[in-house]
Amino acid sequence: MKSVIRLVSKLSVITLAISLSFGAYASNEQLKGLTCESKKQAIEKQIDYAKKNNNSHQIQGLEKALRNLNKHCSNDDLEAKYKKEINEKSNKVAERTKELEQAKSKAKAKDKDNEQKIVKQQTKLADAEKELNEAKSKLSDFYKELGAK
Repeated sequence: MKSVIRLVSKLSVITLAISLSFGAYASNEQLKGLTCESKKQAIEKQIDYAKKNNNSHQIQGLEKALRNLNKHCSNDDLEAKYKKEINEKSNKVAERTKELEQAKSKAKAKDKDNEQKIVKQQTKLADAEKELNEAKSKLSDFYKELGAK
């Protein structure tokens, strides 16, 4: 049983380390387009690219997207969206933690199936924590973009 716990612990640490490294890369890529202004700049850049390539259909679609963005985008709405996402991810982490604890309490029978369930629940929890960290990073990057103006 101790060897299984050690294995599960090692897997959890490895999964978390990988998740955080991917999250850091993704957060740098997401820095483009978190605020209304940066979204507008990204669309304008795409329009310029489409014009250089004489892609009239893409230009029309992007100009429509730009009009909609100018008409409907609000940094307050975006902030609320990012905060809602964090709340949802936090609830998911809490749910996964509860499921893991339930699986651990059932594992007292030293059943191999229960050990696999624990590993599965730990993986789900690590995934949920990764999603939560990404959502928090996104909100942090949003605030950085707002502060840069």
